[in-house]
Amino acid sequence: MKIIFKQILKYYLKLITKIILLIHRPMIISLAGSTNGFFARNEIKRQLEEAGYGVRSNPKNFNTEIGLPLAILNLPSGYNSYKNWLPVIWQAFISLFKLKFPKILVLDLGVDRPGDMKYLMSLAKPKIAIITDITQRYIESFSDMDELVGEYRHFVGLIGKNGYLILNYDNPRIKKLSEFTEANIISFSLEKKAPAPPDYWLGEIMEKTLSGQIVKVANGQEINNYSISRFGKHHAYALLIGLIVKRIILNLK
Repeated sequence: MKIIFKQILKYYLKLITKIILLIHRPMIISLAGSTNGFFARNEIKRQLEEAGYGVRSNPKNFNTEIGLPLAILNLPSGYNSYKNWLPVIWQAFISLFKLKFPKILVLDLGVDRPGDMKYLMSLAKPKIAIITDITQRYIESFSDMDELVGEYRHFVGLIGKNGYLILNYDNPRIKKLSEFTEANIISFSLEKKAPAPPDYWLGEIMEKTLSGQIVKVANGQEINNYSISRFGKHHAYALLIGLIVKRIILNLK
């Protein structure tokens, strides 16, 4: 009974979500990757809100086949309680008649097993897509790394030639994925690499302060310093991804 209910709920939420997206047509930004998705998602949201955009992103770990529609619809989960799901189901239906909806969705996609990416991309196709990293962190449900990378190959293959694909060129597997898409590719890395440097790179961490770090971000001949209120390369990566996404959106206006 539980399995049947989950399948009905899954496709009900998918239907409502697709109708909502068709009505409001927000710009969708999707992140995929084994690590850094949480920090990058929050940084993108922060920078876009500072730029004056209305933005919604996944709360907590709402990045699965049921969690992602809930994130898009801004609804809570009923978790393991049939009773708690009843008002959620009703609220999802009511969402069809609400006029207010954010202009931009920043969605972190969770891939735990084969087929996840195909289903999540059938829910919401992004204009801007990011792959943060691919590691063995979630390989338990996959036969090997090649099968896991296949999920991301499906991801990049669905980004059209009018879309933007932001790739972490520090990871050779991700760099290789650039061969399987017609999207506009923007690469980033922790450092400038010869003979073909990425579009954006971080350079060195210029200075560590009591409350964080100052990093250098380069784009061609343009170099700027940014202060981050936290420590660690993962926060520097997140800053860089946020800057790239914001620049794309500003150029699209």
